[in-house]
Order: sequence, then structure tokens, then C-alpha cells
Amino acid sequence: MSHTVEISSICFSNSLAEDDILRLFSIGRDRRCFEYNVTNSTMGQGLPVEHMFLLEKEAFPTACIWYPSALDSKEGLLLTANNEYKMKLWNPTTKSSRRTCLGPTYGGEIAKLKLLEEHGRDGKTQYLLYSTSKKVIGLIQLPLDGNPHKTMGLIAHPDEVQDICASSDGKYVFTCGGADLAVNMWHVDVAPIE
Repeated sequence: MSHTVEISSICFSNSLAEDDILRLFSIGRDRRCFEYNVTNSTMGQGLPVEHMFLLEKEAFPTACIWYPSALDSKEGLLLTANNEYKMKLWNPTTKSSRRTCLGPTYGGEIAKLKLLEEHGRDGKTQYLLYSTSKKVIGLIQLPLDGNPHKTMGLIAHPDEVQDICASSDGKYVFTCGGADLAVNMWHVDVAPIE
């Protein structure tokens, strides 16, 4: 059995072990994180739950993504955002919190997170692309440390932002609105953040 209420976000990751097992996580408004056993899943039996742990006591988790392990840790970490504008790094194997930082506070709580790799003169820099449920998209420079000067946000749509994605070279971001029936293409300029 999995979440008892609505699921907020899901993400896939790779294991740090040599066998490179695909891992699937989900977070929900019940404040729990579930890891599923993708290898042993079947059409008839579904996705068996491998592990479960509690993420929050009062806040609700709103988005998650697998944190790039090469940044500042060699362990596999799950990054979650909550409705109190906090971002938390979790080790899902030990079920323990590794870091809590302030996230962006403009435009409401983070609804979606995607990884953006920007290839500049100094090599590859990693950012998190985020969207709120209402109007705003933005970037967070990694590694995550809570510094508000390493984030930016802008109004992308007049109402809700349904989804976001980035081009493979990190130069463009695409956003899909709701009632405005628009898909916008944005050129990424990270100079103001750096």
C-alpha cells in the first residue's frame, strides 16, 4: 500500500551501486516518501513498496528530484521542497535528513523541479529549474546552500504553469501554461545569478 492521499511528485534515480538499479520515489500530502521496487514490478502485482519514511511533521512536500551526486556528496540524495519554502536533502537509504535550506519565496511554493545543465566558458554548471503552480518559473544555482542571491524567478504565464522542461544543452526552457493555451520558449541567461 502506498500514499493515502494525493501524490505531489515522483522522480527516478540510479543507484550508486555497481548494478545500477533504477529507483522510483514518490512524495505525497500525507508527508511520506515511498521508494518502489521497479525491478520486481509486474503488470498484475503493480509496484511493490521497498521503503517508506516520514518527510515532514507539519509542512506538506510539494516537489522532489534526485540531487546530482557529484556536487557536494558521494551519497545518493533526494531533494524535496515543501509549502513552507524549505528545501531538504534526504538520504533515502538511511531515511535521514542531510541539509535544510531556504528555497525561493517568490510566486508561491515550488510545484515542479527539473535539472538544467548550462554549458558555459568555465565548463558545466548545474542549476535547478523550478515552477510554482501560479505564474512563476526560475533557476536555483547548485550546490544548494540557501543563499537567496543564487536564485531568480520571473512571471512566465498569466495564471498556472502546467509543466516545464529544458533543452539538452541547457540554453532553452519551455513552459506550458493552462488557461492561456500557450507554450513559451525562454533563452537561459545565467549571468545575473553568477
